[in-house]
Amino acid sequence: MSRPTKEYQTYKVLEHWKPEDEIILVKELTDKNNPLSCLFCHLYEKTKEAYKKYPKRKDGNDAFVHPLNLVLDLKKANITDHVTLSIALIHDYVEEEVDYYKKVNKIKKDEKGIKILDNYESEIFQEFKNDLKEFCKDNQICLENVNEIISTLKLLTRHKRHFYYKSVSSIFGCKNEIIKERAIQVKLADRIHNIQQLKSFSDHGKNYQCFKNLFILNNTKNYLIFKYGKDSDPDKGIHPTEKLFKKCCKATYDAFLGVCNNTKQRGIEEIESMLHLAFRKFVSEKHGLWEVTTVDETDTHPMKLFEGIVRKYDARLHQEWEKYGDMENNQMIYCKKFFADHHFTDEQLKEIIDYKDAYALKEVVARLLYKKNYVIKNFGCNELCTRGMICQNSN
Repeated sequence: MSRPTKEYQTYKVLEHWKPEDEIILVKELTDKNNPLSCLFCHLYEKTKEAYKKYPKRKDGNDAFVHPLNLVLDLKKANITDHVTLSIALIHDYVEEEVDYYKKVNKIKKDEKGIKILDNYESEIFQEFKNDLKEFCKDNQICLENVNEIISTLKLLTRHKRHFYYKSVSSIFGCKNEIIKERAIQVKLADRIHNIQQLKSFSDHGKNYQCFKNLFILNNTKNYLIFKYGKDSDPDKGIHPTEKLFKKCCKATYDAFLGVCNNTKQRGIEEIESMLHLAFRKFVSEKHGLWEVTTVDETDTHPMKLFEGIVRKYDARLHQEWEKYGDMENNQMIYCKKFFADHHFTDEQLKEIIDYKDAYALKEVVARLLYKKNYVIKNFGCNELCTRGMICQNSN
């Protein structure tokens, strides 16, 4: 067999990762010679058993496929640490158990229900910790591994009263650098697989899921710059966290691009060029893509469609439905007036809005990926997680 060409080797470095849809055997995920291999196998079986009672994912796959994809992607990023791989296996375990308990017992999303779920979550954590301790003692494994797994799992577990931002911000605000980096790595792998499985979502829903990724990617970029310096070359991709960051960027870009391709095929192709040029004007004149912008209500140019995108999805994440609805409605009204000659239906106007959101945000992802020191200002944990407590889920 001939040796791979340099061009092909470069392709293998740059290629986008693909998800696995079938159950991956434990022997394919662990090194049996690793002293923590038995712990990983124990958690594999525990997670596999627990996931039997959970519903299938929205894409129709077995729910257990999800944590296995995380482990696989971490290994692709050259992470061999079995503590991190074990955390990936059980990253959703507590959340899933609480969700299952909530469903079976028909617990409401009010303050009383949240307190019940908080207490049950604490019970699950304690039971899980006791199980790990007992297993480690029986197998002469250092108990410090248990503490590291539990501490990282708590960072990754989203409490029912917290907004999405609050949950993610706790990861990046962690003072323990080892636990923080493990949590970031697992979270990136989590978002890679989630964003690869959006077939059942509407284009509008896909944009929303991608927006969640964008928040994580922006904070990860800040983290990478702080840890490795502004002069580090992101193209080298030598560090596992950098590699996961890059692959998550590419998966998110793919999803945004998919929205663009879907929406423009629904009768809005004739205005595509006008939207593109409006975006270029927004970038050059409004400092667009460099900071979170507000909408200039006095402007009549279509570049105003690209202002305030982050603030709109931010409102949705915080369940500020009136604010979110007003922003969507204002964009619909503007498009109806501006494109009056085209006689677009309301559905087509919605497609225009989804298209321009996806088009702009994919460009943000590309800049995060390829511009060394690029981050979006005012789009970090400190700026957006101040409204962090709720009494119901933000889906």
